[in-house]
Amino acid sequence: MTGSSASNSRLERVSKMKKQRAILLTVIASFLGLVVLPSLALAQEATGTQAGTGSQAPSSASLIEAMRVDRIGLVDLDGVLRKSTGTQKVRQLLDEQRSEFQKEFSIRETALQETERTLLVDKEFISAEEFNRRLKAFEDEVAEVQRQIQNRRQALDRAFQEAQREIRALALEIVKEIAAERKLDLVMSQESALIFRPALNISDEVYRRLEKRTENATIEIKVGNSE
Repeated sequence: MTGSSASNSRLERVSKMKKQRAILLTVIASFLGLVVLPSLALAQEATGTQAGTGSQAPSSASLIEAMRVDRIGLVDLDGVLRKSTGTQKVRQLLDEQRSEFQKEFSIRETALQETERTLLVDKEFISAEEFNRRLKAFEDEVAEVQRQIQNRRQALDRAFQEAQREIRALALEIVKEIAAERKLDLVMSQESALIFRPALNISDEVYRRLEKRTENATIEIKVGNSE
């Protein structure tokens, strides 16, 4: 084998190794859920292949710069919401609504029980036709009360979820404000990081601002009468 042939063979092997390395990086990145930018050498090779056509590939350095993350923040948003005064107010109002709901239907349940007892007593003194008519009316009323109970429970759940969504939306706005003030490139959930410097955690600041925003806020849970 001549020196020229050996040199060409080595260049081919190096090129093949670079391609295999690029494929391997892509596979690993796909498995880890990451995005890997091509190395500078590979980008230069791509540029070189397009030089003859007059087109120019994007600079690998500029792509890397655009995707660079220098400042990161972490937040335990669920933890902030759990201990916030706003959430506690919502739960208190919900408990009050549930208490009123239970009182209302407890009275109706007692009335139904009395109707049932009366019907059983009167059974011996009325015709079968009259008994069946009153029994049908009683069963319809029971079914209606059950429907109203179900509707009221669903309405309470929806009201609670809506109030929680409003508080969460406010907390997210606060996170955006802090990220802009501190020039954070990325804010991640605290659960996504196992070990981190405490200075990266902005949860306490989010909680402090959320408390200030909601301390004088009027929080209501309105549930209409069941129909």
